[in-house]
Amino acid sequence: MKNIIPVITAVILGLASVFAVSRIMSHKAVSPEATVDIVATSQTLKANETIEEDFIYAKKVGVSSVPQQRILWENRSMVIGQKTLVPIAKNDFLLYSNVGLSSSMGNIIGKGEWGVTVSFADSTLLKVIQPGDEIAIVGIFKITSLIKTEKDTEAKPEAVTREVSTVIYPRVRILEKCGNNSVILSMPPQQALALINVQQRCKLYPLLRKTNDANVLNRKDGGIFEESTLLKLVDGLDAIEIPTTAIESK
Repeated sequence: MKNIIPVITAVILGLASVFAVSRIMSHKAVSPEATVDIVATSQTLKANETIEEDFIYAKKVGVSSVPQQRILWENRSMVIGQKTLVPIAKNDFLLYSNVGLSSSMGNIIGKGEWGVTVSFADSTLLKVIQPGDEIAIVGIFKITSLIKTEKDTEAKPEAVTREVSTVIYPRVRILEKCGNNSVILSMPPQQALALINVQQRCKLYPLLRKTNDANVLNRKDGGIFEESTLLKLVDGLDAIEIPTTAIESK
């Protein structure tokens, strides 16, 4: 009888483990992926065909499967009355890249947002991005801090200026490209106002993001880069000696 008790105990623990794992798996299985409504076509459209309200509908798509250049259903008014640039099959997504946005830019701006123009110090990335793409904005600027010297605490603080770079906005949506180094963004009013002033004081650079990526949306996640960051890169490394004579390849 004594030998049976450990066996029974082991069986009970095993069954409990199987039950716990099955509960976890079933919970994960029933947890649906978040969806978003995207503009899709309710019929086949020809090139240069005017888009009417009856030609589109809201198509639910999992967040992980949302295509680039997608048009959110809440922004559908921007495509009504526009002309298609290419043929579009029935039930296909209606994308920024296949619609000619010839009417007022006001129809493209997100609900409750304002359109603001921003210029970048480097226009290389702007050659490949398209309306609807999402970017992060990094700024390089100088800040001045007042620092007291340890030797003389009664002396006036010394002004020290340093150059730093950090994330200004982790994710913004491009409405349209305008010029070689500028784009129009759709932003909440306060953020648009801040950006107007920020670009007067900073060199701004765009960084391309994956569309609808819900990761790294906190501006502080990018940290800060300054001269001390470079010093840490070389800390502990041995200095390289340059030879006085030419190096012969073997």
